[in-house]
Amino acid sequence: MRRGCISLGEIKCDKCGNPIPYPDRYLAIDEKDGVEDDEGDTKRYCVECCLKKGYARYKDEKGERVLTFF
Repeated sequence: MRRGCISLGEIKCDKCGNPIPYPDRYLAIDEKDGVEDDEGDTKRYCVECCLKKGYARYKDEKGERVLTFF
């Protein structure tokens, strides 16, 4: 399951290891062997890593560029 979250400043990305500062967004997702799976462990990814893995994308909505994890 994917959960878009807002960092409280105490979260690190599980892929790149960089801290996710307050109030940046991040994705909490259940993965098993690098693939999304409801029975897997929860991983936390920063926006940049989400974009690289294909879990996030930008879309144009009402003339604005919006980030979506879903």
